Amino acid sequence: MITYFNKLITQKKMVVLEEPYVSETLLNYLEKTQMPVLKNDFSVKQFSSHEKLNLIEGKEFLYQYHSMSSPLLYTVSEYALDGVCNALKGENIIKQVTLLKDKYEFRKACEGIYNDFLFKEINYLDLFTFDISKIHLPVVLKPSVGFLSAGVYTIESFEDWKNAINDIENNFKSISDLFPDTVVGDNRFIIESYIKGTEYAIDVYFRDKEPVIINIFEHRFSSTKDVSDRLYLTNKALFDKYLEVFTDYIRGLNSVLNLNNIAVHIEMRADGKTIIPIEINPLRFTGMCLNELFCKFVGEHPLTYFFTRKTPDYNAIWKGRENKTYYFSIIEKPEGVKDPILDIDKLKMQFSNILELRLINNPKLNILAHVFAEIDGNTERELHNITILDIKTLLK
Repeated sequence: MITYFNKLITQKKMVVLEEPYVSETLLNYLEKTQMPVLKNDFSVKQFSSHEKLNLIEGKEFLYQYHSMSSPLLYTVSEYALDGVCNALKGENIIKQVTLLKDKYEFRKACEGIYNDFLFKEINYLDLFTFDISKIHLPVVLKPSVGFLSAGVYTIESFEDWKNAINDIENNFKSISDLFPDTVVGDNRFIIESYIKGTEYAIDVYFRDKEPVIINIFEHRFSSTKDVSDRLYLTNKALFDKYLEVFTDYIRGLNSVLNLNNIAVHIEMRADGKTIIPIEINPLRFTGMCLNELFCKFVGEHPLTYFFTRKTPDYNAIWKGRENKTYYFSIIEKPEGVKDPILDIDKLKMQFSNILELRLINNPKLNILAHVFAEIDGNTERELHNITILDIKTLLK
């Protein structure tokens, strides 16, 4: 008879929940599968309403991890990285995490696979005396360690540079203080070439160093100045065009990065045949559980594929959904409004078909809600309207 402990060992799957958010969908999935979940303050809070969670004490969790052959570890957010890195110091998985999380080190590792791409690291204090006239614009300025577009600026002119430096001096420190240093760092910044083209977000895991793509999202913006996370979409046409292209590209990228048995979220831009990665976020798919848009058209949780090491059959998945576009929208708290209250009826009027509305109540997050939605046929008008939506018009 297999003991409970041995059953956990043979699963080779482990999850770390952490601030700032976890969805009911993920909690229900973890209860149903009885996936081992690290017992910490955040997971204990969830246990009060999800008593079937399989919570494992820290020492036992670590013992099980070290007892497994090729364990698969998933964390729900960057908040977990500090604890994971300290607990698993020296493990190969941590070497991968460390390389990916530091944007400058990631750029250095990849510099041999793209030409004429500027990237330069600058200490916080040196930003105020840096001569931007010596840099060919446009560029992007961002923290070397970052999360949710915090502290990201598109610089197209000297005026943009002055405004960015003023905002960093006056506002960014207060934002970064809300997050651990492994989530948003405020001591080092990176200046890099502005990457032209359309931005894509890809959820992928590596099986025997081969990439297996789960999600492909197109990230829509209202303008070149827009660095928000307002809207991401997916559809069959996107997969038909890019599944093979992105798989081949990521395979080549991994010849440098050497990633294995790890789930990651990749952001990249594609302009014709030119593809350049923006960043790779380790140990998770799309953050804030937004990868679960996948559930709406597949009927399974995306983690199922990572933990079973299977490849989605997208020909079958998109059959009958050829004309549908699925997207998620992040409804941010508007600037300058204290304690904003969302008018749900006004919000719902902006979408033709809401599949799920997730209200977010966390003072650490500049977010009011997540919306999962679906559109049939011609989608551009609704998508464009969402990208330019003034959230102040949706408040009570």
